[in-house]
Amino acid sequence: MSTLLLVRHGQASFGTTDYDRLSATGERQVALLRDHWLATGETFDAIYAGTLRRQRHTAQIIAATQNLTVTERAEFDEYDADSLLRARAALGALEHLSAASLAAGHLEPRAFQRELEATGLAWISGRLDAGAKETWPTFRGRVGRGLRALMASEGRSRRLVVCTSAGVIGAAVAEVMNLSDHEALKISWAVHNSSITRLQYDTTRVSLTAFNAVPHLERPGHRELITFR
Repeated sequence: MSTLLLVRHGQASFGTTDYDRLSATGERQVALLRDHWLATGETFDAIYAGTLRRQRHTAQIIAATQNLTVTERAEFDEYDADSLLRARAALGALEHLSAASLAAGHLEPRAFQRELEATGLAWISGRLDAGAKETWPTFRGRVGRGLRALMASEGRSRRLVVCTSAGVIGAAVAEVMNLSDHEALKISWAVHNSSITRLQYDTTRVSLTAFNAVPHLERPGHRELITFR
């Protein structure tokens, strides 16, 4: 069987004018993952990433010690949460953030998470389709197709890493486990920065064998680096 590891990017720069870059904490999280794999002798045949900068940077940190070139695949890009939040703001439906604070990027993490979850539920129900860059069925469909295409192209007895984002991981797990759209979203909200979700597959089946693991952070001196945002 082949192994495919879905790695969520390290912590991004939440609350700044440029979210799509790793924070200093995010770079450290990924470096610790890289060093953990070096210590355990993990090697890979290929490393992939979505096209977003935080995803690519995560992959590059890991690839640097694997003598591999990162291959970008847009199927593993995260959905555009900003467009969804703006669409919901235009409907006057924001409950925990003002449209002005959203536009300025002045976001309190807990309030933002509550608003993101409410927005996600509106998205999967189709209530934001008019203002969304991508509908939920389109997003989930592209993740599923990307996953299947990668597995088919890489073939048997391979060890792969895909550096991506929480929403993609939730959709991928839901595809493998045949879960509902609501369950896919709930899974995505639980995914830690730099965590590992492991899929094993052959030509006939795909199995989830680990979810949201952070062995590189579950040790004294590193546990404070376990983050969601």
